[in-house]
Amino acid sequence: MTRHRQRLDKWQFQVDQNNIGEERGWFRPAHDTSGWMAVEAPKPWDFYHEAFWGYEGVGWYTAEIQAAGPVEPGLLQRIIFNSVSGHARIWLNGTYLGEHFSPYMPFNFLITPYLKGEGSNVIAMRVDNRHREEWLPGGATVEWIQYGGILQPVEIETSAAVSIHSVKVDPTLRDNQSAIVHCRVEISNASAQDSFTGEVTIELPGDGGGIAASAALTCGCQETVEVALVFDLPDPQLWDVDHPRLYRMQVNVQTKQTIIDQMEQRFGIRTIETVGTQIMLNGKPLLIKGVNRYDEYAGFGPSVPPAMIREDLLKIKSMGANLVRFHYPQSEVHLDIMDELGLLHFAEVPLNWWLSEWGGDRPYIPEVIDKAEVVLEEMIKRDYNHPCVIVWSMCNESGTNTEHGIAAMRRLIQRTRELDKSRLTTFVTTGSDGHAAFDEADLVCVNLYYGVFFHRKLAYEIAELDEVVRIPTEEHLRKTAADYPNKPVIMAEFGTHGIFGLSGKDRFSETYQAAYLESVWQAIVGARIQGGVLWCWADYYHRRDFFNTEGLMWQAPYGPFGIVTIDRKEKEGFHTLSRLFNSTV
Repeated sequence: MTRHRQRLDKWQFQVDQNNIGEERGWFRPAHDTSGWMAVEAPKPWDFYHEAFWGYEGVGWYTAEIQAAGPVEPGLLQRIIFNSVSGHARIWLNGTYLGEHFSPYMPFNFLITPYLKGEGSNVIAMRVDNRHREEWLPGGATVEWIQYGGILQPVEIETSAAVSIHSVKVDPTLRDNQSAIVHCRVEISNASAQDSFTGEVTIELPGDGGGIAASAALTCGCQETVEVALVFDLPDPQLWDVDHPRLYRMQVNVQTKQTIIDQMEQRFGIRTIETVGTQIMLNGKPLLIKGVNRYDEYAGFGPSVPPAMIREDLLKIKSMGANLVRFHYPQSEVHLDIMDELGLLHFAEVPLNWWLSEWGGDRPYIPEVIDKAEVVLEEMIKRDYNHPCVIVWSMCNESGTNTEHGIAAMRRLIQRTRELDKSRLTTFVTTGSDGHAAFDEADLVCVNLYYGVFFHRKLAYEIAELDEVVRIPTEEHLRKTAADYPNKPVIMAEFGTHGIFGLSGKDRFSETYQAAYLESVWQAIVGARIQGGVLWCWADYYHRRDFFNTEGLMWQAPYGPFGIVTIDRKEKEGFHTLSRLFNSTV
C-alpha cells in the first residue's frame, strides 16, 4: 500500500498559567473541555487572541480522532507533529505517549496499540514554551518571539507495519559523463509476530524509468535494518544556484507481487568545499550574497502557508541573493522550495547568545550542549538530501571564546563530521578574539555592527558612515582574514534599522539604512572576504525592552532591521542591496 496522511487541524485550547493541568488530569478523556477555545492548527497561540500575544507558559490542546473500526491487520498509524513550540508532552486516551523538547524539529508516536476500535479517540498535549536554563536556545535572553503551540501541521499517517523510516542519498560525480549514487534505506518492521522477506527497489521516474537498483531484504519482528544500494547515473546534470537540477527517486519495499511501502525522495548532485580562502560550489568560486531571515510574517508568525513562503523566497532570489541563513531549523517546505529555486541554505542549531555577556549571566549547564547535539543530529538526518544545504552552523553569537564554549564547538563540529562529511562547518561570533575552535571549522563567520551596537561609537547620519562604519568594518575584516589566512571569512550579519516611510539623512530612516548597507558592502568587497549576509530580510516581531542599550529601538514591538516590512513592503534598502548584489561577481 502507499502511505496515507490525514491532517488533524481542529483542536481545543486552554491556557494553564498556573500549571495545574497535569495534576488535575486535563489529559484524561473524561475531562470537560467544552469551554475551551476552538482553534485551527497550525497557528501559534499568540494569534488566537490578543491576550495571548507573547505568552510564555503552559498551554493545553485536545483533539479527537474518529475511528470507523479497528486498524486493519498489517497496518500502523502514527501521529506526526511537524513542529510544536516548545516542550511537548502527549497522551492518547489517557495513556502517556512521550515528550519532545525541540520547538523546530518533527517528532512522531506510534498510536496503533492505544486506539479504540470505534468512535472517538482523544489526543491531549501539554506545551510549555517558558525559557529554562537547560533548554535551547541557551541564552538567558533571546530576541525573537518564542511562539507557543502548534506551528506546523499535525498529521495521522497510516502505513504498512513494514515501512521505510529514512532514505540517505550520497551522489558522487565521477567524471563529466557519469555519477555514482549510494543510497542507504532504513526499514522498520513493527510487527510483533511476522518477519518480512522481500526486496528494496529504487526507480527513477522521468529519468529513464525502470529499476535503477534493488537489494534483498529480511527484517525480523520489531527490527530496524539498513539496506545499501548503489546505481550509476549517466550524463548527470549538476544542481547549482542558476540551474537547480533535481532528480526524483522512488524507493519501494515489496514482495514479488505487492508494493508494501513506498517513499519518494529528491536529490541533487553538487559539491561544496573550501580551497584556501575560497568557497567552491561545483569547483567554481562562490561569493556569498545572502540574507538572514526569521520565519516570520504578519498575521502568521512562523506558520506561513507554503504559497507565501515560495513568494517570499522568490523575492529574495529576484534581488540577486544566493543564500539564506536562519537561526533555527526550518520546515521541509522551506527546504524543498529552496532546492527548487537554487537558493543556498545556511543551517544553524538554535543555540543563541549562550554564555554571552549580553545574553545574561548564567552558569555553564552541560545539558544545553547535550540538547544542541540532539537537535544537530535530527537536523542533519532530516535535511541530508537537500542540495540547498551547504553549511552546518553550531551556534550564533555565543560564548565560544570561553573554556566551555571552545570545548562545545569542537564537540559539535566533530559530531557533524561523523554524520556528514559533504558540507561545511562553522559557528558565528561577534568578531571578538579567542574563538579557538575556528581552527577546526571550515568557515570563519563574524557579525559586525559598527555604528549600530557592539562597537561603542554610533553613527547618527549618512555623512558619518565612512568614518564610523566602512573604514573600521574593513579593517576588522582584514584583521580577521589575516588571523585565518587559509580559511574563507564571511560576514554573517550586517545591517541597521530602517523605519518604513521615514526618509532623510538621519539614523533610523530608510535612506540612512540604504546608505549604511552600501558602506558595509564596500567594506566586504574591499577586504576581499567571501561575502556577507544581511541582517535582516524582513522586519520581525521581538520582545520589547529586553535590552536597555543606547541607540536601539527595543521598545518597539518589532525589529525594523528588514529591507522589507513584516508584510513585505519594499524599503529603499531593498533596491540598494539588489543593485549591489547584482553588480558584484
